Amino acid sequence: MTTLRRHTLVWLSQAPGAGTGDDLRRAADWQAARRPFVVTRRRDDGHGIGLGFCTTDPLHPELRPRRVAAHADPGHVAERARPPLLAEIARCPAARPHAEAFARLGEAAAGAGLETRIYGSWMWQALTGERHVHDSSDLDVLIDVADADAAARAAAFLERAETELPFRIDGELSIEGLGEVHWREVRQDKADVLLKSIDALRLVPRTELRP
Repeated sequence: MTTLRRHTLVWLSQAPGAGTGDDLRRAADWQAARRPFVVTRRRDDGHGIGLGFCTTDPLHPELRPRRVAAHADPGHVAERARPPLLAEIARCPAARPHAEAFARLGEAAAGAGLETRIYGSWMWQALTGERHVHDSSDLDVLIDVADADAAARAAAFLERAETELPFRIDGELSIEGLGEVHWREVRQDKADVLLKSIDALRLVPRTELRP
């Protein structure tokens, strides 16, 4: 099986494990409904992968969704996919009030040669149809980049684009072969950045982002 990456969506052939009885039930219901989990990290024991998903309370949709942690054997991954593209998110009903903003961002990203994927609350909203997006929700973006120079260009693009949007842009740049770094850290003039991968969370010198 190809190595899994953070943010990958996975559908499981059987219910995953979880830390509490309530979360076990939630995870089993989620898997039975054929909903995807998100890969977060490799477990510390070296066996299995950490997963996450977000549930809502249908009786109280005004409440914030609940994040649930789970874990599974990689052999139980039946299907996988990258997070949805920005264009897919823009078509969900919750995005209609921001249709113009999503269109501008999509056109600008395409013009910059950036394939923009979305995770977080907007992704869960589009995938489930339940209320995950609230007035203060950020748009969490994930952009694959080839190297540190491409990461710098993508981060500069996001900084410019955010000034023309009605919501804040959060998210990460995924540098090929290394992992993910928050786009705002790329823009900051600091010697070290926080680099995330499925195997580790490390504070590394900025120079390590270059092959």
